[in-house]
This record gives sequence, C-alpha cells and structure tokens, in this order.
Amino acid sequence: MITWDGDIAAATITVDIDEPRHQNEQPIWPDHRRHEAALYVRRVIVSRRYAGIGLGAALLDWAADVAQSHYGAERIRIDVWTTNIELHEYYEGQNFSRCEGRDPEELANYPSQALFERRVDQSRLEYREFLREQL
Repeated sequence: MITWDGDIAAATITVDIDEPRHQNEQPIWPDHRRHEAALYVRRVIVSRRYAGIGLGAALLDWAADVAQSHYGAERIRIDVWTTNIELHEYYEGQNFSRCEGRDPEELANYPSQALFERRVDQSRLEYREFLREQL
C-alpha cells in the first residue's frame, strides 16, 4: 500500500502471507511460532516530511485489518534490524511485543533478527478516518 498526498508518495507498507526467509531459505521465525496464522509486515517507510503525525501507526493498523479481514490471521509480525534499538522502541510503542528468535548462529549474516508481533485487535486508531483527514 502506498499513501499519497496529491502526487507525493507519503508512506508505504508491504504485507505478505509468506514469512521471511534467510538467503539459504531457512525461516526467520522459530518453529514454535510458525504454526500461528500471521501476516508479515515489510518495508514500512514514511517520508521524513510526514514523520510524527501517526502515519506509520495508521499503516500498521491497516495491515492488522487486512490480516484479520482477508486472511483470518490473529497477528502481524515484523523482523527488524537487530542493532536498530530506536526502531525496536518504535514498534514496542505500537503495541508490538518482542519475541524470541532463532539461535543467531542459525541465521548467520541475517541483519534483522529482532522479531516483533502484535495481535490484530490492538489497533489504537481508526486508520481510514485518520488517512482521510491527514492526507
């Protein structure tokens, strides 16, 4: 999904039913989590011009709605750069919980081993109205 402000791309988010995999095709999420229905969030990008207005939160709420209404999933998940502590804090502020991952040795050289998930019923705002008002 891309949100537009006129002809300017303000933000984007990608959702996927397929879980992320390491270049060797090994799943990123640990086996004990893989049986749960989830939609995977990727490439959440908000133009700096639109930072701080809640656009990222609205996109995550949209993803949660899609997960529930189109796929019957109870969770949305994201894998984040392991070293980006500020981004970890952002997702925790968006009601995501940090999950245990695989043994880091199993995913050698995979930079996004910080795993987060959120139940789809934890949206904090009505994203449709928000997007209409803001853009």
